Amino acid sequence: MPGHVPVLFSDVLQHLQLKPNDNAIDATLGGGGHTRGLLEATAPNGRVLGLEADPRTLEQTKLGLLTFGSRFVPVHGNFSDLELLATRQGFDQVDAILFDLGLSSIALDDASRGFSFQRPGPLDMRFDPTTDGLTAADLISTASTEKLIRLFETLGQESRARSIATAIVQRRQQKPIETTTDLADLVERVKPRRSRIHPATKVFQALRMAVNDELGVVERALPQALQLLRPGGRLAVITFHSGEDRLVKTWSHQAAKVGQLKLMNKHVIVPTRAEQKSNPRTRSAKLRVIEKK
Repeated sequence: MPGHVPVLFSDVLQHLQLKPNDNAIDATLGGGGHTRGLLEATAPNGRVLGLEADPRTLEQTKLGLLTFGSRFVPVHGNFSDLELLATRQGFDQVDAILFDLGLSSIALDDASRGFSFQRPGPLDMRFDPTTDGLTAADLISTASTEKLIRLFETLGQESRARSIATAIVQRRQQKPIETTTDLADLVERVKPRRSRIHPATKVFQALRMAVNDELGVVERALPQALQLLRPGGRLAVITFHSGEDRLVKTWSHQAAKVGQLKLMNKHVIVPTRAEQKSNPRTRSAKLRVIEKK
């Protein structure tokens, strides 16, 4: 995908140790940067399944991977259903699986999706806008003050959670908060900007994670990935949030204790300073890799 910069690209490929004709799954296709690397590493006959919850992103990314023909198998779906979606396509006992838990640049840069406070758009934030799930606008128009506080604290690590939640509830009683700029402006009034990072960053992250049940999805997907790997197959997980990383770490250590897998990196792998500088979105990325026994 032109312009799409895959996070920790060389580290992922190095640790997955793919060979020609291996089969792999990219459970979070996004812009397809990692997928392209998996396809190139498994040439000439390896197959790669790419799962993507967002139909618009899927269609756009498919176009950039047409040259790989039938070796690339694109599927619309959420990786919380990983095992079902993979086995339907004949992907079982695979050699490698990748989870990249970051939001795709395609979705982030699309104002109509509501992920970014940098341009006006509806407060949607669903990864799959074709579902009937709650939007971010639904959430902030119905959740109690206490629920919003918990959400901003636990998913956003937001220090001004109470003040922001109170301001949201007061404002919605007068006028609905419907757009990204409505919300970003409100947060900025409560929490004036003191650094390069926008004051609404953590609030937007928390809402996105809640709308898409991101921690729940990862928790359900990890054991499914282990089930799909062949013995010796590897799973690489890139996280961007301390809660995600803690979840992956806890699960992998517990599974290692009972002999289901082997931890491939003693310490998390993080982007180099050069990568962080060239792609600031990578600054909180962490990579963990496990091997099935």
